[in-house]
Amino acid sequence: MILRNEGVSLDYYQQNTDYESRSLDGTKENSIFPKDSSIRIWYNELNVDYPTHWHNALEIIVPIENYYDIDVDGEPHRVMPGDIFFIPPRKSHALHAPKSGQRYVCLFDIDFFSNVRGYSGLITMLKDCIHITPDTFAPVYNEVYDLFSQIWNEYFQKTEFYEFSIYSHLFQIMTILSRFNLNRMQLFTDSTPVKRREYFDRLNNAIDYIDENYANDITLDDAAAFSGFSKFHFSRLFKEYMNCTFYDYLIGRRIKATEILLTRDDLSITDIALQAGFSSISTFNRTFKLKKGCTPGEYRTLFSGGLGKEKGDVSEKA
Repeated sequence: MILRNEGVSLDYYQQNTDYESRSLDGTKENSIFPKDSSIRIWYNELNVDYPTHWHNALEIIVPIENYYDIDVDGEPHRVMPGDIFFIPPRKSHALHAPKSGQRYVCLFDIDFFSNVRGYSGLITMLKDCIHITPDTFAPVYNEVYDLFSQIWNEYFQKTEFYEFSIYSHLFQIMTILSRFNLNRMQLFTDSTPVKRREYFDRLNNAIDYIDENYANDITLDDAAAFSGFSKFHFSRLFKEYMNCTFYDYLIGRRIKATEILLTRDDLSITDIALQAGFSSISTFNRTFKLKKGCTPGEYRTLFSGGLGKEKGDVSEKA
């Protein structure tokens, strides 16, 4: 199908002719990107549903005509035409299409973003879905939507260096959304520009410190001392900046590490718990179930294509 998007002819099918069928390992979807690429964009007009699945990519869905229903971790979302919906990597989700309609489905590998300073703040922003509407994100909506339009044009025209261009637009989008969130925080609205910059740098230094040392026995005192703030001041600033306490972030960082390790079959659950910084297997099991709603063993079975119990898996006994 060839359509015109703002005066530009776009061939929506030619770019994805390499695709044959979905590849599922349990509920994990594999091989979603073209060969030697880390981007896949569909102009989707199918009236079919996609059962619960997950993948390592960031998925962004933008309905063009008619709504689209999305369940993420069992929570339903109705996304209307013009809305922009972010599904974080490794989030379990299902898609439900109306009888007719069109939407863009964009898939990006963003794991390499972890090498960029400020990544922790981005991942914190992406820990949950982001539902952008013209009303809720009014100050930045038009700019963000325009950047997505440029991404679609680049992808379906397949111009020279189109992946570089697409990722540059995606970085812009993430920057806009991150700054939009910062501007809504009291911490940054009540301070001078110089003080805001100082707070931003010192907090990000502390987050980098936590990210590099989460597997060690670090404490609130350690992080506060590293940031140069008093313990009390650091706790208040950190919670406002990250929307969680230091200990919540530390535990979340450890849990995130175990989610990735649990998809491997060469490590026991005990080894994974200790590698991620948990002091005991019982603490890990209790914390994991509280945060994820299932035991590490159940998670491994669900997200690793049904590997089942491994040696050292004592999650059901602790």
